[in-house]
Amino acid sequence: MLTTLMISLLTTSSATAGEGMWLPEQLPEVAPAWEGKGLRIPADKLGDPLGQPLGSIVTMGFCSASFVSEDGLMLTNHHCVEGFLQQNSSGEKNLHKDGFVAGSRADELSVGPGGKVAVVESITDVTAKVLAKVGRRTKDAKRERLIDEAEKRLVAECERERDRRCRVASYRGGAEFRLIKAFELSDVRIVAAPPMAMGQYGGEIDNWMWPRHGADFAVLRAYVAKDGTAADYSVDNVPYRPKHHLTVDWTGAEPDSFVMVAGYPGRTSRHARAESLRWYAEDYLPTRQALTREVHDLLLDHASRDPDAEARLGAAISSLANGLKNGEGLLDGLRKGGLIADKQRREAEILAWVDADPARKKRWRADLDAQLVLIEEGQRDATRELYASWIGRGADLLAVARRSVRWAEEREKKTDLERDSGYQDRDRERIEAGFSKLDRSLHLTSDRDVLALVLGHYGKLPDEQRIPELDAFIADLGGVDKTLDALYDKPALATSPARLALLDQDLATLKASDDPWVRMALAMEAWSKPRREEKRARTGAGLRLGPSWYAVLEAYAAEQDQILYDDANSTLRVSLGVVKGYSPEDGLWAVPQTTASGFAAKAGPPPFDAPAHMVAAARDGRSSRFFDEALGDVPVDFLTTLDTTGGNSGSAVLDGEGRLVGLLFDGNYESIAADWVYQAAVNRSICVDVRWVGFTLQQMDGAGWILDELGLPAK
Repeated sequence: MLTTLMISLLTTSSATAGEGMWLPEQLPEVAPAWEGKGLRIPADKLGDPLGQPLGSIVTMGFCSASFVSEDGLMLTNHHCVEGFLQQNSSGEKNLHKDGFVAGSRADELSVGPGGKVAVVESITDVTAKVLAKVGRRTKDAKRERLIDEAEKRLVAECERERDRRCRVASYRGGAEFRLIKAFELSDVRIVAAPPMAMGQYGGEIDNWMWPRHGADFAVLRAYVAKDGTAADYSVDNVPYRPKHHLTVDWTGAEPDSFVMVAGYPGRTSRHARAESLRWYAEDYLPTRQALTREVHDLLLDHASRDPDAEARLGAAISSLANGLKNGEGLLDGLRKGGLIADKQRREAEILAWVDADPARKKRWRADLDAQLVLIEEGQRDATRELYASWIGRGADLLAVARRSVRWAEEREKKTDLERDSGYQDRDRERIEAGFSKLDRSLHLTSDRDVLALVLGHYGKLPDEQRIPELDAFIADLGGVDKTLDALYDKPALATSPARLALLDQDLATLKASDDPWVRMALAMEAWSKPRREEKRARTGAGLRLGPSWYAVLEAYAAEQDQILYDDANSTLRVSLGVVKGYSPEDGLWAVPQTTASGFAAKAGPPPFDAPAHMVAAARDGRSSRFFDEALGDVPVDFLTTLDTTGGNSGSAVLDGEGRLVGLLFDGNYESIAADWVYQAAVNRSICVDVRWVGFTLQQMDGAGWILDELGLPAK
C-alpha cells in the first residue's frame, strides 16, 4: 500500500498509478516517467503555468473551468453552475431543473452577483517578504499577526492594479509563500446547461459511484468592457479574449490512453499527522454526518411539497447530499482498508527514522512532539464549535447579521491593513453579492425549521459546553420557541435593501438595534471573539511547527529517492494518469467506459428521469456522429487514474498533446478517503467524454451555434 505521506517512486508501476497533484514547476522532473506513454508536450512547456495549455485553465473559486474558444467560451461542470441556474430560476421557470440554452450571445444569462472567474497572470515567491520580521523565538500569536500583516500588505499592493484579485498561498507546511495575481472577470454568463436529469443523471444514487452516465457539463462565457477591463454585467460588454484557449479533440479518450488534468484542487490532508485523521474519522465526522443528514432530509421535505422551496433550496440540498455521500465514503474507506492503522504505522516508522540519527532528533523531534500537543488542543470543544457553526449556517439571516457585526467591528480599526481578512475594503463587493443572492435562495419556513433543529441539539450539550451569551439571549426572549417566533415574525432582513443597509451601520448603532437577528449576532460575537484570539495563537504555533514536519517528510522521501508533492491548497495543480478501470471488490472488474445504451437502460423514475427525446437518441446511438466503432456505442463517461479532489470539478481532462477530451466531475466511492490516504489500486477520477457533451448539446434545441464555436467539424 502506498504511504499517504509521500509520492511513489518515479517508475513504470508508479507512473501508471498516477498519484500526485503536482505544482507546475515540478512537472519537468515528473514528466519523463510519462514519455512514451502518450505525453508529447515538452516538459518545460507543460510546466509553464502561464503558457499553453495551463494558461487556459481558470478558477471559479469553488470549481475549475477552461477557456475553449478565442471569444471567452468556457467549459465546466453542471453541478458547478447550480447556484447560477438557481439565481435565474423561480417556481414558474426552474432552470436548475429544466436546463437552458441561449439562442445567441445576446440571450446568454448573467450568473448573478458573486460569479467570477480568475485568470492567473503571475506567481511570485514572496517567502522572504512574508517572514521578514519573524524569528524562531517570535511568540506564536505575534507570529500569526506578523505573517497576516505581511500577506495583507502584499495583496493590497498587488491589487492596486485595476481588476486584479490577489492572494498569498502557503506551501511546505508554511515554510514557503507565493503571491498569486489574477485578472478577475466579473461578467460571466450562462450559455448552456443540460436539464438537471442529464447533468446529474442518477442524483445521489449514482453520486461517487461507477458506472456513471452523467452529462455533467455546462457552457459559460466571460465578458469585459469594450476597453478590455473587467466590468460588471452590461449589455455593452464584449466577450473576453483569453491569451490561451484549449482545442477540443472530438475523438475523446480511449482505454489505456494517457490523460492529464489541470485545475484547482481545494484541500487535501495527506501530510496531516495520524492523530488528526483518527480524531476526524472516529470522533468528529460521525457527529457532523448525523446532523447534516437531518438538515438535508428537512430541506428535501420542504422542496418536495413546495415548487418555490424546490427552486430556492435545490443547490443547498445537492451540496448537503454530496457532503453526506463524501462522509460515508471516507468512513467506509478508512474502515475497510485499515487506513488509520496504516497511517499510524507509517508515522511511527518516520519518527523512528528521526530518532535513529542524533542530528535529526535534535533538529526536529521537539517540534514534532509540540505539534502533536497543538493538534490535541485544537480538538477540544469541537462539538460545541460544530453546533455554533451550524447555528449560523442553518439560519441565513443570522449569517447576514453576524457578518455585518464583524464588518462594523473591523471598521473601527484605523487602517484597512489592520482589519481581518474577509472584512477589508476589497471584500465588501463579495459580501454585498452574498447578501443580494439570498433573494433567490432564502426560504424562511425551512430556515426556521433548521435553526430549531440545531438549537434542539445544542440544548442537549452539558453545561460546560454551552455558550453563555447565546443562552442568555434565548432566555431573555422567553425560551427557544418564543425566540424563533421573534426571529421569523416578518423579519426585516428578509429584504435585500435591509440586509445591505446593515453594512453601513456602525457598531454603536448595531448594539442599540432591537432587531432580534442583530441581537443574536451580537451575542454570538461576544462568545466568538476571544476564541478567535485563541485560534490565532494556535495558527501561529502551526506556522512555527508545520515546516519541521514537512522537512522531515522531504528528507525521508529524498533518502529513498522519492519526490514529495505538497498537499492541495486551491492553487493550480496537474495530475497525470491513464484511462483505466479497477476492481472494486474481489471478483469484479469495473470497465473504464460507459455508453449511451447504458444511459438509456437506466432511464426511469427520478433521479433517472432524463428527457424522453434524449433517451430515444441514446438508443439510436449507432446513427450518431459520435459513435465509437471500437466501443460499439456512443461513449458517455470514463474512469482515470488521475489524482484529484474537490475543486477539481470542471477541470479540463487533456490528452498527450494538451487537447481537451473530457471534463472531470467526480471521484469513485473508493477514492473519497484519498483526501487523507491515496490508494493506487482503487483511486479513480470520473470524467465526462467530450463526445457525450457533443451528443447532449445536439439534442438541445438551438445549441448548434455553440457546437460550431467549440470547433465541432462539419460532417
